Amino acid sequence: MRPRHVLAGVIGLGLLLGGFWHPAALAAGRVVIYNADTAEFGEAFVQAFNKQQPNLSVEIISAGVGQLFTRVKAEAARPQGDIMLAASHESFLQMGDLFSSYTSKSDADFANNMKDAQRRFYGFSMPLQVLIINTSLVPAGQAPKAWKDLGDPKWKEKIIMANPALSGSAYAQLAQMLQLHGWPLIQQVVKNATITSSSKLAYQGVGTGEFTIGLTGEENVFKLKEEGRPVDAVHPSEGTGLRYDAVGIIKGGPNLENAKLLMDFLTSKEAHTIAAGKPFFRRSVRKDIAPPPGLKPTGEIKFFDYDVERAAKEKATNLKKFDEIMAAK
Repeated sequence: MRPRHVLAGVIGLGLLLGGFWHPAALAAGRVVIYNADTAEFGEAFVQAFNKQQPNLSVEIISAGVGQLFTRVKAEAARPQGDIMLAASHESFLQMGDLFSSYTSKSDADFANNMKDAQRRFYGFSMPLQVLIINTSLVPAGQAPKAWKDLGDPKWKEKIIMANPALSGSAYAQLAQMLQLHGWPLIQQVVKNATITSSSKLAYQGVGTGEFTIGLTGEENVFKLKEEGRPVDAVHPSEGTGLRYDAVGIIKGGPNLENAKLLMDFLTSKEAHTIAAGKPFFRRSVRKDIAPPPGLKPTGEIKFFDYDVERAAKEKATNLKKFDEIMAAK
């Protein structure tokens, strides 16, 4: 693991200005982030954090949610990481005993349903799951409108989705389809789809025209649109789950006090403003951050009663059955 930022600075006092976070005092040493999003995503927060804490060396390990939680579980006797960033709510619920309770300085800015009751994690953004379509390959009027449409044989070999065992967002897609339509739909979707090991490929493949339809978080669609790709987002007509990814402190991590400082920053208005801006377009869970320009207002999106605790509880069983269906394809 290689430090990403090691900057010298003058020790001083921080101030709270314009609603943005500033530390009470400068710290030194290191802190390690396990980042479930892109390296560029993690780097944006490290750069902003290091402006406030220039003497802290921040290391970023970026990988998929499944890989990172496997790592945290394997390291439980001697943790090597301090913070888990942008991992799915379902994964945090499933392995909540791997995280320490800590009440952020921004606790009051989070609704009760956007933070863990024991404060083992806080919501970060709302990665609402949608269908991404390539508008050059299928006219909007002929595109699928619902989760159930993905089982139509006419879409065979035209769909791409990530393996839910390796991607938190892909597991959320699986869990939502299961809660709405059960295993018969999943069997049909698997017959139609290419299953990739990377959630990034699940939307990039649609952007490049290799696939007609993908399953992804809505912010990824708007990233591609900013690049000029012929894509659009379809919010499924049955509704999508109102869910969030989260950030938490790894229990027993090597740099607890620095992890608390970083946690205070990652739950701050400043960090969430970064997430909502270009190029990330994240829908923040904080009360005081508007949806990014270009995203449909939250109030205009249809949601269904997605049971995230059920999804977490059934994850191991669901993944086993999905693997069996995929193996029999």
